Amino acid sequence: MGGTFPGISRRGLAGLGVALPALAQIRIALTGGRGTAKFHVPPSDLRRYHHGACQHSKPADDAATYPLFEVFDRVCKKCTIVLPPTLDALWRAAAFAAHRRDVLDRTMTDREPRTWLGYARNAARHEPGDDMQVTQWLEHARADATLADDADTLADAWHRLVADHRAFLDVYAADCPEVEAYNGARDAVRHSADSPQRRALDEVNAAVGKVSRTQERLYGPPPELDVGALVCGVWSAARSRGRSADQAAELARAAAGSELAGARVVDVTRLPSPPRTTGSEHTTPSSWADHELALWWRDAVAEMCTRLEKDFKAESADAAARLLLVRDWPLTGTRDAQVAYLAASPVLGPVVPHGYRDVGDYVSWSGGDTAGPSFSAVVGAPAHLVAKLEKEQAAQPGYHEPRFTAGGPVTGGTTDLERALELLRAAFPLLPGDGEGEATVPAAAVAEQRSARQAASGLRLAGEEERLHRLADSLRDGYGCWVPDEPEELELLERLVSWLRWSALRVDVLCGATGAAGHWASVFGTMESVTEAGLGFSPGGRHRALRIPWQRIVALTGAPHWDRGHRAPALWQPYDPIAAPPPPSAGPAKARTVGLHAVPTPDNAG
Repeated sequence: MGGTFPGISRRGLAGLGVALPALAQIRIALTGGRGTAKFHVPPSDLRRYHHGACQHSKPADDAATYPLFEVFDRVCKKCTIVLPPTLDALWRAAAFAAHRRDVLDRTMTDREPRTWLGYARNAARHEPGDDMQVTQWLEHARADATLADDADTLADAWHRLVADHRAFLDVYAADCPEVEAYNGARDAVRHSADSPQRRALDEVNAAVGKVSRTQERLYGPPPELDVGALVCGVWSAARSRGRSADQAAELARAAAGSELAGARVVDVTRLPSPPRTTGSEHTTPSSWADHELALWWRDAVAEMCTRLEKDFKAESADAAARLLLVRDWPLTGTRDAQVAYLAASPVLGPVVPHGYRDVGDYVSWSGGDTAGPSFSAVVGAPAHLVAKLEKEQAAQPGYHEPRFTAGGPVTGGTTDLERALELLRAAFPLLPGDGEGEATVPAAAVAEQRSARQAASGLRLAGEEERLHRLADSLRDGYGCWVPDEPEELELLERLVSWLRWSALRVDVLCGATGAAGHWASVFGTMESVTEAGLGFSPGGRHRALRIPWQRIVALTGAPHWDRGHRAPALWQPYDPIAAPPPPSAGPAKARTVGLHAVPTPDNAG
């Protein structure tokens, strides 16, 4: 379907269990459709073959109206469906809710093992801002009285869907590994990384050529065998789920046996010395080597499990909780598996933008996690686990960017939210609600900075279309800045939104709940909308737009080199206020004299 017009999942809509008569009556003019042929949307003008249009669309004179819900699957994918705003809002809300219902129903029937990483990925399906987006769609739909009943029905269905999602997460968490045992098993595996027992299993890998016999080969070389990782993983999973030491060792031995039973030795120099059997007991040297391997790997696995049990210590759960700022949230990547249990902790306050996970580089180290925006969040986590994360982070090399910042204890009072917001401002200074309800007159500090920036490199928007575009080019390239001052310029800036939408910009703002503390920041991103209330600005160009009130904005300018480096660029940086321009001199202007002056010559001749 051309554009971003969504379809409505029939299975998801049935799962919602609602009847939407007004939605079913939405009709659209279409051409074609004879027999099993596709329907086409008539072009909006006579330019049938302009770029992006469907070449099979015919004029509206040949069109007939059809119920959109019934024929949607037969509409040409290259055609663009356009509905009136209220109908469009109702359709999008229904499509969004039906899709989420379908995904939840599929997830509830999934029989995959329950892990904390799976919990985090399921919890992340309800993204920040989803509730607000659905509410906005339904409010727009209610502007048409004939759609109000369907909007109310969808609102109730959405609330039930959110409740069902939370109930599913509670059941899922109950089936996940016990957190304290999981952390104890993880520590035991980490401590044994360079132990003689782990090195013995590495020798077993080398003896059989490091080739897996059970993993399916798709493309490229055969999958590599790592007996040490296999044994540690199975043992850790068993102990995390309450299995005894003997049961964990037996499961690890069975998993290793599925890989090594019947394996052939390709490097006899890796076998331990002295040999356990004599060559006279076997008909060929290879049969002797294979028999030695069969005796050896079982003992190596047993010794590895014994070593892991020696280092295994499951800490007792701590009822106390502490605030913890987590960057790069949600915890849905493979690298997050060790800390994914934090996803079950309560989130205090909103989530704020952190960055973006690109498909190219993120898949390479995250095991195929989907791309999308990442956030920073504050959770109330068990105090002993927060202390463990602090200790592990302090032991990392200095070039690692700190991911966790610990806060004070969770008391259950109103101060918890206040301290959580302080932690969030350390990650991203601009929070939702900053400047809401304030007077539209800028504070004295903002007015002073506006004057200084205008005097330094300010641009005024004025003139016809061609001049506006030249000013937009100067603004985009960072040669000047635009300072909010004249109300009539907002209309001109709104005309430039489409021109500047794909350009990296920088907005300098006064942050804070009240703005009295004097916290300044420069936020990078793209301009999404311009209204009388404020500027719609997307941090990094890939997050949902934030509304920044005009009275908080100092200046808007271009940032052409913001994302040109090798590392992911920061979404914000501190803003250093510049000095105010000197006031104009009040004294009389010095008159410029014009006259002849004697110039001495080398011989002093006059």
